[in-house]
Amino acid sequence: MAESPPAITVDHVDFSYGQLQVLFDISLDVREGEALALLGTNGAGKSTLLNIIAGMQRPSRGKIAIDGRDATGVPAENLVRKGVVLVQGGHGVFPDMTVTENLDVQLLTIRKDKRKASERRERVLATFPRLGERKSSKAGSLSGGEQQQLALAKALILQPRILCIDELSLGLAPVIVQDLLEVVRRISASGTTLILVEQSLNIACAVCDRAIFLEKGQVRFEGPTIQLLERDDIARAVFLGATTPAQ
Repeated sequence: MAESPPAITVDHVDFSYGQLQVLFDISLDVREGEALALLGTNGAGKSTLLNIIAGMQRPSRGKIAIDGRDATGVPAENLVRKGVVLVQGGHGVFPDMTVTENLDVQLLTIRKDKRKASERRERVLATFPRLGERKSSKAGSLSGGEQQQLALAKALILQPRILCIDELSLGLAPVIVQDLLEVVRRISASGTTLILVEQSLNIACAVCDRAIFLEKGQVRFEGPTIQLLERDDIARAVFLGATTPAQ
């Protein structure tokens, strides 16, 4: 029996903003059900790579495949129908809409099935009880942690097969991050393929078995996350902004 293709394939991808190239010949595979961390310093290109995978950007060169099928340049809204969902750190909610309205926007694709939509809404509100308490509140009035919960809830209501999360912990208190991490762990344990963009080595190790470290748009490390803790050069790059030696 032939082996199934990877859930995601990134094949020799370059990307430029105008004349500024930010990704250089990136290739990687993500297996179905795997939890992969994309790590790197500010400006390393990790969020850009995640946006390309999720259909928010088109690569300047190279290809993206989902389940072995070419998805290069396929718009994000089309990839959502294939189960690829992106949570963008700090940009995941509509501040002038209530919590319920934010969730209902996500449900437009199944709006004809009111029972199914209601079940999904109640399921994510049970996952995030605080959102249930504030379901009539405008999203813009929520705390940063609550907004991140809502952004994650909006992704989960779509029942993603592949979940891409950009900077889960950005600007949040450690206790809030731990609560979010517990939800993400459960998502991963359910078999959802997960790609997590992070700057924190500790968060990467808590959630993901494998990591890729980007620096200046290039892959500098790929392997088990536990090995990152043994790499002082990468730890310095993450925490101090130092440059890793050439490999």
